[in-house]
Amino acid sequence: MAKKTLMELKKALEEEREALLRGAIESVLRTASYKARLVEKAREEGLSEEDRELLKEILHLNERNKALIEAGLSFVEEAFAILRRAMTPEAGYGKAASGEARLISREA
Repeated sequence: MAKKTLMELKKALEEEREALLRGAIESVLRTASYKARLVEKAREEGLSEEDRELLKEILHLNERNKALIEAGLSFVEEAFAILRRAMTPEAGYGKAASGEARLISREA
């Protein structure tokens, strides 16, 4: 029943993967909205026994894309943590640093 819709969803997932690999965030966001509409449409149409194998493929593609997204988020979180550590005062002066400039010697 929903075979055409599921085929469209499969194609959308493949396009989403390509967009993820290219880093095309706007395309990924558009695809997410389109996928949601296709899933709703497939639910309304109802799934037949014939659709089960295609649905397994779709779930596999979705899990693969999810793994790409999670890896990307992990990378961004790690990069953010590195930047945050680099910008804190104790990064260059040790944990005891107060963050304020101190006069060590007037003689220097």
